[in-house]
Amino acid sequence: MLRFSVSRILTPTNMKPSQPLELFADDDEVSERLKPGFRLATFEVFNWGTFDGQVHSISPQGTSCLLVGENGAGKSTLVDAMLTLLVRPGVRNYNVAAGASKKERDERTYIRGAYDRTAGSDEKPRIQYLREGTGFYTALLATFASARSGESFTVCQVMYLTSSGDRKIFYAFDRKPRSIAGDLGDLTSTGDIKNTLIDRGFDVTENFKTYHGWMKRLVKFRSKAMDIFNQTVAVKDVQRLDQFIRDHMLEKKSWNDKVSKLLEHFAQLSEAHRALVQVRQQSELLVPILRTGKRFQETNAKLQSAREELAASGLFFDIQTSELLRPLCQQWKLRMEHLDEQISLLDHSLKSKRGEAASVDHEIRHSGGARLQQLPFLIEKEGQHAASKREKRLLYESKLKQVGIDEPISSPEQLEKVHRQIGDQQQRIAIEKQTATDQLESLNYEIGVLRQELATDESELESLRQRKGNLPDAFIEIRTELCAAFRLSPTDLPFAAELIAVNPDHGRWESSIEQVLHSFARTLLVPDDLYAKVSGYVDSQRLTDSRGRGLRLTYDRVGSRQSAPSQRSTDLSLPEMLLYREDHPLVPYVRGEIVSRFDHLACESIQDFQMAGRRAMTIHRHVKQNLRQHSKDDRGGHGDRKHFVLGWDNRTKREALERSIGEQRAVLDRRVSSAGSLRRSSDQATRRLSLLDELSAVTQFDTIDDHRHDYEASQLRLEKQKLEESSDQVRQLKAKLAALNAEIQGLESERDRFVGERSNLQTEVGRSEGILKQVDAKVEEARSNDRFASAQAFFDGIVHQLGERKLTLENLGMLPRDIADELNVRVSELEERIVPVRDNLTKAMSKLLNRFPVFESELDPTPQALPSFEQLAERINKDDLPRHERRFKQRLKEKVLQEIGLLHGSLEDEREEIRSKIETLNQALRQLDWNPSSYMRLEPSDTSDAEIRDFRRELAGCLEGTLDGTDDANEATFKKIEKLVDRLRDDANLRWREKVIDVRNWFKFAAREYDAASGEPGSYYDGGTGQSGGEKGKLAFLVLVAAIAYQYDLQLDDPNSERFQFVMVDEMFSRSDDTRAKYALDLFERFGLQLAIVAPLDAKARITESYVGTYGHIIKDPDTHRSQLISLTTEQYRAADQEA
Repeated sequence: MLRFSVSRILTPTNMKPSQPLELFADDDEVSERLKPGFRLATFEVFNWGTFDGQVHSISPQGTSCLLVGENGAGKSTLVDAMLTLLVRPGVRNYNVAAGASKKERDERTYIRGAYDRTAGSDEKPRIQYLREGTGFYTALLATFASARSGESFTVCQVMYLTSSGDRKIFYAFDRKPRSIAGDLGDLTSTGDIKNTLIDRGFDVTENFKTYHGWMKRLVKFRSKAMDIFNQTVAVKDVQRLDQFIRDHMLEKKSWNDKVSKLLEHFAQLSEAHRALVQVRQQSELLVPILRTGKRFQETNAKLQSAREELAASGLFFDIQTSELLRPLCQQWKLRMEHLDEQISLLDHSLKSKRGEAASVDHEIRHSGGARLQQLPFLIEKEGQHAASKREKRLLYESKLKQVGIDEPISSPEQLEKVHRQIGDQQQRIAIEKQTATDQLESLNYEIGVLRQELATDESELESLRQRKGNLPDAFIEIRTELCAAFRLSPTDLPFAAELIAVNPDHGRWESSIEQVLHSFARTLLVPDDLYAKVSGYVDSQRLTDSRGRGLRLTYDRVGSRQSAPSQRSTDLSLPEMLLYREDHPLVPYVRGEIVSRFDHLACESIQDFQMAGRRAMTIHRHVKQNLRQHSKDDRGGHGDRKHFVLGWDNRTKREALERSIGEQRAVLDRRVSSAGSLRRSSDQATRRLSLLDELSAVTQFDTIDDHRHDYEASQLRLEKQKLEESSDQVRQLKAKLAALNAEIQGLESERDRFVGERSNLQTEVGRSEGILKQVDAKVEEARSNDRFASAQAFFDGIVHQLGERKLTLENLGMLPRDIADELNVRVSELEERIVPVRDNLTKAMSKLLNRFPVFESELDPTPQALPSFEQLAERINKDDLPRHERRFKQRLKEKVLQEIGLLHGSLEDEREEIRSKIETLNQALRQLDWNPSSYMRLEPSDTSDAEIRDFRRELAGCLEGTLDGTDDANEATFKKIEKLVDRLRDDANLRWREKVIDVRNWFKFAAREYDAASGEPGSYYDGGTGQSGGEKGKLAFLVLVAAIAYQYDLQLDDPNSERFQFVMVDEMFSRSDDTRAKYALDLFERFGLQLAIVAPLDAKARITESYVGTYGHIIKDPDTHRSQLISLTTEQYRAADQEA
């Protein structure tokens, strides 16, 4: 409870002399002149604004009054005091004459007595007050009385500030005259005010609605009467009916709460929509991954199956071989036993026949003709020589044709000629073979290098897929071993390259930056606290890669150095083109090293490079280290992106490596093909040289001279013929011997055939049993290590590959090889086919991960991660997507569309309410004559303003199609709402927003004159423009008075009705001409309304003199900043005016 300062409360020492309050004289003549209804009798203020320290009052006693004063004297302060007494908080038009906003003044500023705004020592605005602290209170009081009935009532308010600065107000009412001096004095503490007022006979409340109800029940005005009172105070100009009705006849409603709720709920909906769109995008990006993944899995399954079939084909054919050869061996052995019996029989027959032939031969030999016996042997010998040499000659000539020499050899001269041609060919082919051999050796070396580079790049690519950095795998291996040795994280021992990246805006300088930072980027950064461990480890270990090759490691000992300050320059240099991993504690060191050691100027031209007096570089990797030392490295690969190491995102490097690997494979294939061609050429030359060597070895013609022996044999046959013709006995014996020999030859031939067949069978059995032994061992080994069962699963595929072909003795060596070749081709085809599928799969995966990096921690763009992508797709499609769709639909239907519907319905309700209000005004206008025998009627119509019409259409459109409920319909509804909400929440559209949600602006108001008797329409006033300036003001004032008459419920036909008759206007006539002002005053007079006219101290105020009975002059002391109200009667005012 606060106690008021004795010097700041109302006491007999600072109140005016107390006099009995006489509201109206009892004189019948005076009473007759007084108007009916409750009118302002007295108005008093205490400690209100600049009216400080004593009671300031004016007593119109039911007459209209004029309050004048200089600007800033305190006129609006008194107006706001009356508004405080009569108008509910929140809608009062405080200080409206100055065009001030409602927040510029309030009860607190008036209670404290604000009088000026100055700048404090901190240059911030500071308000000056007459009353500081809390030891005082403020009182406002007005008494209204009816001269005819003698009734009266008083409204008053007592207010003060609490210790926390909040204002406290007590509303009081009494149905008799009261005064501040007589009834509100000696209030000494906050706790006594209410009870004291009640003790003094007041009805007291802290609720304005209750206070307002006491007055309403007595004077019987309508619920909006004080709102029209409030609006009337604000009327300044009645030039245009349209705007006048909007501003003063219709209350502006604030829809900001509903709009704010809509914006708040739409923000949640928008977040839900963004989440839904994101999940939908994830689902869409997963579709090609799953589709391509299925193709990859199918192709990979075929590839694996083909590989397994290829691996199982050996075991398959081992089993097939065993099944083929085992029964054949049994058959062959049975056949061999049969052949042995047949050979034994033939041997017995041959022995008998040979003995008989020997006996006949003995008879021939002892019958004469030893020469005759000798000649057949000689003829046969010569024939054998001829056949042998003929075979050699024909073979020789055949080989000559193979080397391109088509010459018959029938003489030593011809053989000599052929030898010369052979020598020429040997010399030429030897040169060709050596050339091919040299080229093949060079190409084989190149192929070896290419294969090594390809293997290195493939290994590097596989390593990069498992991490994010760009450093070669060898550096990562060294660091991994170091971290494993001391249980460290890789982030504890970063390479400089892992903390630096080239800004994409300067990407064209990347190659030069990589060259300049080549060594530093590959430097391991060792924090000072780890230096002893790392250096000890490095000294004790041989640093090697996974192949055992020695490696070079450079490392920096990093202390607590701060980054060097960057030297700002207008020229672009290397440090300004870099990005850093700002979250790593070693970045300051790296930045400092870059600034101090690598601040190379970026030169666009060689002229700039040559003129640079510091470190510099060009875009072509030309580097100036100082004024003397320059370098440019264009060795292969150094400018290739696959050798870049800077940055923590290796997607670009992986793509470069993938392209490079593809190119290397193509080059390698071409080199292998070329090597194959050279190898075939070399082998062909070797074979040709060997053939030529064979041909050159035949140096004696006699070795191939078969004609000489043919001649000798012919001569011997002639000699034998002559001898045989000389002896018949010998001829008969010879015939018998020939028959025996023929029989023997037949037996020998049959025996040889059997022996040969047996020999072949024995060979086949031996070879087959050897093969069986081998294949049985392989099959048994496969059975013992479970390889047989796994391979057996692929036998059907091999059978399918065989088709109609069967394994036989004839194809035993070829068919397995053919099937293996076919499976190899199939494997190669599938390997080629799977490459683009795998590439498309990894690209689809990378596209998802690039778009949504949040998945990078759990997913890699590799085929091995496909099951994880499938699980992600299942989670998104079965859980996330339905959940986000439900959330989006719920917020759309239950929140945003509900708010849209409420806003739309509320605005439409206000629209109908405005039409109802206009109709109510028309009922009041019907009682007023516009011209003799005519009246005016207001006619509202929808505005043609495009912004408002578009807003209403878009707002209603947001509710169209909402019952469909499909995803497309919901998306379309969201887009329509989003378009509207984006405009509503944009501060740049504040003017538009205030305009379109103010339903008063939805109407265009016009007036039409109607004949009172017939109701026929007459003149039409569009927007209140009228036919002349006078008519515009006349019509507007007519509408204003009609609105007041309706809300006050004035009974024009009942002079004894007791209604509220008081109206206050603040500078209403300052912008009106005299004619309109007098018309308005006459109109107020006709309705018996009491006016409190507030006007500046100028000639314009004189227009009102004939209408007022009391004058109030407000002055303000410039030194004390306190205002004073001087009240004069008409007679006093005129006397003072005459004296002036």
